[in-house]
Amino acid sequence: MKAKTPNSRSAAALRAWGTRRTPQYRARRTEDASKAALQQWCRANNWKLVVFESASGAPRTGIVDAVMVRIKPGKPDAIEMRLVQLKAGLAGLTAAEVTRMKKAATAVSTDWLLVAYDGTTLHLVPDVPRPGERGVEARRRSPAGNEKRDSRRAPHRAADS
Repeated sequence: MKAKTPNSRSAAALRAWGTRRTPQYRARRTEDASKAALQQWCRANNWKLVVFESASGAPRTGIVDAVMVRIKPGKPDAIEMRLVQLKAGLAGLTAAEVTRMKKAATAVSTDWLLVAYDGTTLHLVPDVPRPGERGVEARRRSPAGNEKRDSRRAPHRAADS
């Protein structure tokens, strides 16, 4: 293979050298480094980290990149949660991003779910909505014709006689 520079570098080495200097490559490396640092900090401080990214590993476009969760110290039935936006390198924090994060924190929805596995089937109570369904539709869906009631509604009472 013939060298392209006086330093006798191969064409593949020159392409790799060029790739490592692109802004996208550097941004990805600093993002990976910040994610690894956050994961290490979470492990050391008893937090669990959930990072939202695509199957290819690309970050999502929303303001929230990750969620940190832990059982609240001293309160075994309370959960503490933090929404996270990862910043790396020279990326600065803007007032608009702070506003979006605060808005995202107020939009967090929570609900309860019991999961039971009987060896063959995974049972979710109340039902988790299928893709395209809303939560209420899933709760009203009745398998095998059995009527299901929304557990958050008041129980049905017979009229007093």
